Amino acid sequence: MIMPDLFAIIPAYEPLPELPDLIKEIVKIPLLKGVVVVDDGSRKEGTRETFAKIKGIDRCTLLVHSQNKGKGASMKTAFRHLMETEKDLLGAVTVDADGQHLPCDIEKVLRAFLENPEDYVLGVRDFKSLSVKIPWRSRFGNNLTEKVFKFFTGTPLQDTQTGLRVYPKDFMKEALLIKPDRYEFELEALLRYYRCGFGKMRQVPITTVYEENNPSSHFNPIKDSIRIYAIFLKFIGASIISCLVDNVVFAAMILALERDRLILGYTSVLWSLLTARIISCTVNFILDKEAVFNSRGHWLRQSLLFFLLAIFLFVSSYFGIRGLERFGIHPIIAKLIVEGLLFLISFAVQNSLIFRSRGVFGKISNNNS
Repeated sequence: MIMPDLFAIIPAYEPLPELPDLIKEIVKIPLLKGVVVVDDGSRKEGTRETFAKIKGIDRCTLLVHSQNKGKGASMKTAFRHLMETEKDLLGAVTVDADGQHLPCDIEKVLRAFLENPEDYVLGVRDFKSLSVKIPWRSRFGNNLTEKVFKFFTGTPLQDTQTGLRVYPKDFMKEALLIKPDRYEFELEALLRYYRCGFGKMRQVPITTVYEENNPSSHFNPIKDSIRIYAIFLKFIGASIISCLVDNVVFAAMILALERDRLILGYTSVLWSLLTARIISCTVNFILDKEAVFNSRGHWLRQSLLFFLLAIFLFVSSYFGIRGLERFGIHPIIAKLIVEGLLFLISFAVQNSLIFRSRGVFGKISNNNS
C-alpha cells in the first residue's frame, strides 16, 4: 500500500504509561507514513521505561529534548526533523499525548485535510455537550479564548485550544518562526495562519474525551492563560505606546501655542494634531509591522495603506475634537474621547487589510462529515 507522506507528531512531557499503546493504534492509520514522538525533557519516575517502549515501535521515531522546553518547542523540533528527512512531505497531524484524541478522529481530520492540502484542519471538541463532564479549566479557558479570538480577528472558532491539528508543509515552515515555545504556540499559530492566508481554517468535529479530569495535562489555568493572553496584549501594547506619544506631543503643543490660537490662518488644534499624528503614526507603523503583526509584507504597500488609514483617522479625529469643543469640552479631553472610539476601527483595518499577506475573506469553514 502506498501511503501519503503524512505523519503524526506527539509532543510528550511525562506521559502516562498507556502512551505506547495509543501510538501502536495510531501507526495503524492507513493515511500515516509514520509517527514522531518528542520527549520534552521528561524526568518523572517511570517515563524512561515508557519511552523505551515507544522507541521500539515500528514506524515511530523518538526525538529527545535534554530539558523541558515546552509544547511549542517540541512541535517545532518535529517539524524541522520531518522537513529535513522527508522530501515529499505533505503535512503532519499533531496529537496530544494524554489520550484525548481517538485514532478514528485522527483519521477523520487527515481525510478532511487531503481534500485540500493547503488548509489548516482543526479537530474541534463540543464544549457545550452535556453528556461529557469537561474540566472547568478547559471549558472556561476555551470559551474566553474563543470570544477574544473572534473579537480580534472576526473569525469564529469553536475550539481555539485543540491540539488535534493538521499542519500543511508550507505552514510548518512558517510555524518555525513563531517565538512562543509553550502552550501559547498553538494560539499564535492560529493568528499567524489567519494573517498569512495560506488557505482556509477547517473545523472538523471530533469526540470530546476527558479521563478523570484529564490528570496528565500539564496546562496550568492561571500561569499558562497569562502566557496565552499575553499574545493578545501585544496587539494593544503598540497602540498604547503610540497613543501616549501622540497625546504627549499634542498636549505639549496645545499648551505651548495656547496664546496664539491661529498660525498661518489655521488653529493651533490643527497644527498640534498634525504634528502629533505624524510622529505617533511613524512609531505605530514600525511597532505594528515588526513587533505586533511580525509581517513580512512589502514595506511600500503597507506604508501606503497605513498612510491612507492615518489620513482617515486624522480627519475623523480633527472633526471629532472640533465637534466636542463646541460642547465646551477641552481639546485634550476631547481627543482622548475621540481616539478611544477610533481605536477599534484602526485595529480592525490593520489586522484584516494592511498586515495580511493575502486575501481577507473566506478563511474559515466547517466540515461536518
